[in-house]
Amino acid sequence: MDVKKVLRYTWQGISFLLILYGLYLLFLLFLDTFLRVLPGLAYPLSFLLTLGLLAFVVLYWIKNKRLPL
Repeated sequence: MDVKKVLRYTWQGISFLLILYGLYLLFLLFLDTFLRVLPGLAYPLSFLLTLGLLAFVVLYWIKNKRLPL
C-alpha cells in the first residue's frame, strides 16, 4: 500500500470522527438551550435537530460520492 493511500484513509477516519464529535457537541448545545427554554421538549427537539443535520451530512456525502472510508 502506498504511503499516500494510508495517509488518505487515516485522514478520512479522523475527519469522520471529528464530524461525529461535532454533532455530539451540537446535540449538547441544543439540549442545554432547550432545557432552559422548553424543559419538557428538550430531549426530543435536540435529538430531532441533530438527526436532521446528520441526515443532511449523509445525503451530501451520497450526492457527491464522498462517503468516508
